[in-house]
Amino acid sequence: MANHGGKLLEVTVVGCNKLKDTTWFSRQDPYVCVEYGSTRNRTRVCTDGGKNPTFQEKFVYNIFEGLKELNVIVWNSNIISRDDFIGGARVNLAKILSQGYDDSSWPLQTKNGRFDL
Repeated sequence: MANHGGKLLEVTVVGCNKLKDTTWFSRQDPYVCVEYGSTRNRTRVCTDGGKNPTFQEKFVYNIFEGLKELNVIVWNSNIISRDDFIGGARVNLAKILSQGYDDSSWPLQTKNGRFDL
């Protein structure tokens, strides 16, 4: 894949709203993974973030020709067992590439295929 004219894609993970709760006894500890091509980044864990965690973390990627989608996956961090999948989204970069920005929110798709808004 060729770099898209040396342009950079800046992604800021602001936070999540109304996440599905994957815990029974305490508040969940969410974190977000962002994938663009073969590059993966991860936010810090928002300890006791519950359903509405905040992150305010920025990641920068080189834009590649033909790669017009960003994957976002939200997990609940667990110490004793594997982390729990909360939801994921594929973000189309068309608006960002044409207008230079996109400050939208995106619904997450859960394991059962539903979108949580």
